[in-house]
Amino acid sequence: MFVQEPNAEATSAPDGPEHAAASCPVAWCPFCLAASAVQPISPDVVGHLLKAGTELFLAFRAVIETRADDLTQPAAEPVRLEKIDIG
Repeated sequence: MFVQEPNAEATSAPDGPEHAAASCPVAWCPFCLAASAVQPISPDVVGHLLKAGTELFLAFRAVIETRADDLTQPAAEPVRLEKIDIG
């Protein structure tokens, strides 16, 4: 956070190019790239994309929970091995 004393001159202007609302000082910032890609799109489209993303994560969650249930439950019948003599 930039704190300025009453009589001191500012060393960095908060309205300079590095603090502009439309640009980010970090190259390839994923958040700024996503925000700039979504900016010209209508809010209705953004809502549909967010809903689709939510459904995708819920599907991943269901797959993970099903797999976890399979690992925690014992098998219905124990695996039986049979020795076969050859010779």
